[in-house]
Amino acid sequence: MEFFKVPCPGKGNVKLDGAFQGSNFRNGELHVFQCNRGDHDIEMECLVGKKCIDPLQNKIVKNTDPILPMEVPFECIEE
Repeated sequence: MEFFKVPCPGKGNVKLDGAFQGSNFRNGELHVFQCNRGDHDIEMECLVGKKCIDPLQNKIVKNTDPILPMEVPFECIEE
């Protein structure tokens, strides 16, 4: 298994290869998501009132662990 997290100035929903994974923040901390090793489309949907710049990123996730997950950062702006 591989691991990634989605830092963003705000909260939002994360999709992995089109499948909903949940919020990027849980219990006030960045959530670490699991996936299989390889090429993935990671998408961030900002909360109402914000819009992600480049909401979809294609990343190769490999050589990670739960302590050092890959970071897939997004930037949100006001709509």
